[in-house]
Amino acid sequence: MAVHTKLSKNNVLDIIDNYELGTLIKYTGIKEGIENTNYLIYTTKNKFVLTIFEERVNYSQIPFFLNLMKRTNEKGILCPLPLINKKGRMTNYFHKKKLAIFNFLKGKSKKNWSKNECFQVGKILANFHIANKFNPRKVKNDFGHLSLKRIFNKCKSQLNKVIPDSHKIINEEINYVISKWPSELPKGIIHADFFPDNVLFSKNRITGILDFYFSCYDFLSYDLAITINAWCFKNNKFSNDLSKNIIKGYESVRKLQKNEKKSLNILLRGASLRFLLTRIYDSIFVDENKFLKNKNPLEFLNILKFHIIASKQVDYFE
Repeated sequence: MAVHTKLSKNNVLDIIDNYELGTLIKYTGIKEGIENTNYLIYTTKNKFVLTIFEERVNYSQIPFFLNLMKRTNEKGILCPLPLINKKGRMTNYFHKKKLAIFNFLKGKSKKNWSKNECFQVGKILANFHIANKFNPRKVKNDFGHLSLKRIFNKCKSQLNKVIPDSHKIINEEINYVISKWPSELPKGIIHADFFPDNVLFSKNRITGILDFYFSCYDFLSYDLAITINAWCFKNNKFSNDLSKNIIKGYESVRKLQKNEKKSLNILLRGASLRFLLTRIYDSIFVDENKFLKNKNPLEFLNILKFHIIASKQVDYFE
């Protein structure tokens, strides 16, 4: 979440007048995050989140994202539920930008977490996969393994400026991962951004999951790899204990196939490259401001290096 589009009080009043939300009490920008503009809206009825979709969101895919949230809610998994406006629609516009309003979820994301909380993370990820197993819409992954070379080529002239001596290892690893990428793994709708800031907790229990705007159709175990990378490295050190508990939580709902287990190291390396390259891209091409702080790509180069070595030394399942 972030604030890119500034709204006045009158702007907010005009927007919420399209809904049955009660009388506005106050509103405030939500400064965390990257992609979209978000405001917390307080009314006489409740609290709501107003999201304005910014330029990096594919507008043609917004109906998919919103219907995915609606479907996920209907399957009993708490996530933002898009509200219907007075015209029966889930979206409106503000100055040619699409927007939506969602119910407010209680809870906060965690800065530190335990193996029990990682078990819950794995379990709810698997529940999300099962809940959307028969989703008829199959949006392709714009940041899948075949995108790695494309992003690399846009950044390669400045790679060593962003991270000294990184060009060679990144280029070699992209070629290796693409050559070894599996072809026959179970697919479905994945979240693709299951980071700690997108999972809410209250009293050590998950109260909701957020940010579906990278969701797409891809390998389910690739989503698990993204999640392990996001949750299992503290101070550049891999926690096998946290990783095993994410996997245990996941397998308490959906058992991994042998070929998924065999491919996990490559998937972890591909997931590392995906976030390493997009963070490098942002550090080169996206300007920071007081609401938006680019994330450090070096974190994911260190994660990538771990998995390169781990391919011969680490059993992620024992």
